[in-house]
Amino acid sequence: MGDRLKRLAVALLPFGLVLLVGWAAWLHVEDKLDAQRSGSELVFHRPWALALVLTCVLLAWVSFVLHSRRSATFSFSRVADLRWSRRGVVSWLSSLPRVLRLVAIGLIAVALARPQAFKRQEIEVEGIDIMLVLDLSRSMEERDLLRDRLDAAQRTIRKFLIGRKNDRVGLVVFAKEAMLQCPLTLDYSALDHLVADLAIGDIEPMGTAIGDGLGVALASFRRSDAKSKVIILLTDGDSNVINEMDPDEATRIAKDMNVRVFTVLMGREAGTGSSLPPMDLFGRQPYAVNPQLLKRMAAETNGKYFHAGDSSSLDRGFEEVRSTLELSKRKEIGKVYSELFPVLVQPALALLLLEVLLTLTRFRRFP
Repeated sequence: MGDRLKRLAVALLPFGLVLLVGWAAWLHVEDKLDAQRSGSELVFHRPWALALVLTCVLLAWVSFVLHSRRSATFSFSRVADLRWSRRGVVSWLSSLPRVLRLVAIGLIAVALARPQAFKRQEIEVEGIDIMLVLDLSRSMEERDLLRDRLDAAQRTIRKFLIGRKNDRVGLVVFAKEAMLQCPLTLDYSALDHLVADLAIGDIEPMGTAIGDGLGVALASFRRSDAKSKVIILLTDGDSNVINEMDPDEATRIAKDMNVRVFTVLMGREAGTGSSLPPMDLFGRQPYAVNPQLLKRMAAETNGKYFHAGDSSSLDRGFEEVRSTLELSKRKEIGKVYSELFPVLVQPALALLLLEVLLTLTRFRRFP
């Protein structure tokens, strides 16, 4: 019975040493982490890497169980005399170099997960808040611009997004009704995809509710802390549907909110809201436009009116909008990260160095 307990103690001793050395190393690391974090939150940039810690269990089994079974042996003629000899300290701690290596591997595995401390703080960013309000009524299918009015507007908006950096941009679409397609965002790639996928019929196209489209865009500015707020309205200009708000009421609200409205008339100035435009070559009645409405909206909000009679004038109009926009500083809650993996790597390297030094002493194994 005594021999069995002794063999069991010898077999479990390396695992106990791993726990002891690992616990001591972690206490050291924890103190360093707390000192560097200074009360900030701790996150792992690659948390899946923590699964590598489980490989230490497999390595321990290979090092302390399988390795001992397959280690080299040699014959000795007086085995009985060895029973009376006592195991020395070095004999009991013969597995210490491999223990140090296992703990070092565990620390490196945690370091690979990239522990980070971050603090939330306000950051001043120069930019403006821009809401794009795009007409998706049936009249935007007119082909007086390249392909049609909607396609010309989409291509110009996507060019406009390329030049943005710190400006938050959102998108409202409207026809018979208005809908927020994208709130203010800095993700220009996602917004670009949304603009590219727009099509007539996404909302009921038989109608043009300019006031409602402007109202939805203004509602998106309620939580905005930017000093410069801008709406760019692209439409054929003939408001013929009022659900919640007419264009004049929306213009007054924009003026009260200090929101500048830049209006872009898509297509020809062939008619106004009070007179019918002439027939086309095929005897069809084209959709009416109302430039006077857009001019008034822009003038009352200190914005500017542009007429996009062709694709080149549309691009020039947007370039002029870009050049007249004023930057303003707004506050954002940002995260400032600091890397903590060196706190883990340093003791791991120290343990590996200590393992090498021990193997040059009485802990060296033969063969």
